[in-house]
Amino acid sequence: MSSGTITIDAPAAGEAPSGFADPPPAPFTEPVPVADAQPVLEPEPGPESQSGRRVRRGRRVKRVVRRIDLWSVLKLSLVVYTCLYLATLATLAALWSLAYRSGNIENLQSFLGDVGLDNFTFYGNQMFRACAAIGAVGVMAGTVITVLATALVNIISEMTGGIRLVVIEEDVDR
Repeated sequence: MSSGTITIDAPAAGEAPSGFADPPPAPFTEPVPVADAQPVLEPEPGPESQSGRRVRRGRRVKRVVRRIDLWSVLKLSLVVYTCLYLATLATLAALWSLAYRSGNIENLQSFLGDVGLDNFTFYGNQMFRACAAIGAVGVMAGTVITVLATALVNIISEMTGGIRLVVIEEDVDR
């Protein structure tokens, strides 16, 4: 036997091996190569366990969500939409400032005057107030739509028996 190959001796054709009533379909007569047959070593402890970190273990647990609290959804969606609203307003103000300082607003106004719109001007403060009002209405509308969608999910969940989730509960060994 050479390293990396294993030879399997088979009985002669038509001869049944001991313990079998019928002969095997095709005897193995050639050596079967084994890709670098090395013994499997035990994995060494990782740096996590040597440095004193906690080793996490968990088990799979099935949970059923039957109802989502509408008050919690209202509060969370109001905060999320308000943050998006403020970020959008800040971005619009920064873009307007950049365009105004670079002269692009004046160039656009002169181009629109050349096209036929005489004395056309952009009023940045009025545009900002309009965007702020539209955004505030958008925050309220988004919050109401999110709460109504959650109420619909609650109704459907009651009819179907809930939303089944598989979660992993982690146990922390010290």
